[in-house]
Amino acid sequence: MNKNLLTLLFIFTITLISSNSLLAQKNVNVTEFTVSAAKQKVIIDWKTDGATATNYFAIQKSTDGINYRTVALVLGPDPKQKNCDCYACSDKYVAKTKKSYYRIVHIDTEGNEQITEAKLLATP
Repeated sequence: MNKNLLTLLFIFTITLISSNSLLAQKNVNVTEFTVSAAKQKVIIDWKTDGATATNYFAIQKSTDGINYRTVALVLGPDPKQKNCDCYACSDKYVAKTKKSYYRIVHIDTEGNEQITEAKLLATP
């Protein structure tokens, strides 16, 4: 067999295996996600169904809904809430910012990322 043909066959096989692995990944199911302002803080709360192994969550913020930056990392569930995959963190409240968008990036134990829809916190 031609060396180039063998190389192409090898690349096709690896690509097919990688595609099947990606399809088999299970996404985290965020069952609740809220963003609220309280006492000069922004409180970000969420719950998951606990069915997917989690390495950590990155909380990202944007003022335009397009460009995000990470403002917090959450490594595990809230220990105060027993028998619940409940998570929370806070961000500094900035009164002069009229709109802030928050989203959660789930990073599983394999390093795969899943991004939630953004939540808007609008101030008067």
